[in-house]
Amino acid sequence: MVKLFTKEYGLSNDQTIIFLHASGSSSRMWRHHVRALKEDFHCITVDLPGHGNSRNVEWTTFDEVIGQLVELIKDKAHGKPHLVGLSLGGSLILKLLEREAHLADRVIVDGASPQPIKGYRKVIALTYFLSFLKNTKLIAGLMTKMMQEDGVAEEDCRTFIADLQRTSRKSFRRAMSQANRLKVEGRFDNPAFFLSGGKESETMQESHRLLAQRNHQSEVAIYPDKGHAWLFSDVETHIQLLKHFLQGAAFPEKLRGI
Repeated sequence: MVKLFTKEYGLSNDQTIIFLHASGSSSRMWRHHVRALKEDFHCITVDLPGHGNSRNVEWTTFDEVIGQLVELIKDKAHGKPHLVGLSLGGSLILKLLEREAHLADRVIVDGASPQPIKGYRKVIALTYFLSFLKNTKLIAGLMTKMMQEDGVAEEDCRTFIADLQRTSRKSFRRAMSQANRLKVEGRFDNPAFFLSGGKESETMQESHRLLAQRNHQSEVAIYPDKGHAWLFSDVETHIQLLKHFLQGAAFPEKLRGI
């Protein structure tokens, strides 16, 4: 099986966290998290198929990518790893738990739904449109403006735009299409934290509440008045969430538990 590009930090630490990035991004989106957590955790960042330094590995199906992640866990994790995923990465965590929940410890699923959200066909259509224009100055300018207005730092805007432009068009389309069509039961016993922006789909937020009702070890929260991928604009709050859920630190003040 083709191996994905990974980087490891804090190799001497006992507990592993595996970070799974959003579509169009890369493992570089987690660099702030790694910097804050590598003294306490063995951190593994992954470039998913078609993204970052795995851009020459074609994205095929969710099942095949899950197989690659299972091999990664078996090869590199120190025991059962914690999993942290945003958007596409969160969807992969939900699918992995459906098949191989026994391989993971705690999980954080951010901006991902176990069922198609209302309007998912429009999202898929927009993804196809964006895939053809993503390398143009027009899209780079529009996305940079949108991200900066949301409070994203200039350096993080540049990193995301560069990652988006490097992403394989075909893999980008396939990954987003499959993620938006994902259907999983979500029956697992792993402690889980489900997270979304307050402006995200009500379908997603309701699905998170239902998943938490099935699993008494789960927590649910939203970031009020923020949309999808809010962590780019407030990475410190997201890091604080990880410290809360994995280390028992204080709950982030800006999040609202449900």
